[in-house]
Amino acid sequence: MARYTKAACRLCRREGVKLFLKGDRCYTEKCAVVRKGYPPGGYGQGRHKVTEYGLQLREKQKAAVITVF
Repeated sequence: MARYTKAACRLCRREGVKLFLKGDRCYTEKCAVVRKGYPPGGYGQGRHKVTEYGLQLREKQKAAVITVF
């Protein structure tokens, strides 16, 4: 499995919760989840209807991210 070397705050924003991947920065007001409450990407600010499968997949991804870091 390859190691993720890109922006860790992007993963927090994708999940919508603080995953505390950046250590002390997540406890300050500079945390990306606090500053930007929407997912990353060009289409992140729109409202999307999430299916039941989508919710299960996000929980699975969240668990995978936490175990890797």
